[in-house]
Amino acid sequence: MFKSVLGLSAAFLVAGAAVAQEAAPAVCTAPTPPAIERPVKPSRPPVPGCVNEARGTHTCRNNVLREYEAAMIRYQGQFSTHVDQINAYLRRLETYTRDAVDYAECERRIVMPSTIITG
Repeated sequence: MFKSVLGLSAAFLVAGAAVAQEAAPAVCTAPTPPAIERPVKPSRPPVPGCVNEARGTHTCRNNVLREYEAAMIRYQGQFSTHVDQINAYLRRLETYTRDAVDYAECERRIVMPSTIITG
């Protein structure tokens, strides 16, 4: 009985190895990491000195408030662009990570075509 179980196990190992070897490519292509990016966060415009943020009051002239509002609108656009740059870089990093895992799996299939190791 032991010999027949051993023979059956060996047959499964050989059949499994043959199937796994067919699926393994001859060469795996390592992914290239994306270029390093460090987007610089834009600086928020300073609050005019005539604004009392603690009290929520101001003594500013209208033109000072309009200039500050225009500066804040520009800042919001720059900040949105900054966030978009970060998200695009993160997507490239995630793609690289997935490609690296695929590459490691490809190499594993070449080096160890069978998942069963006996020793």
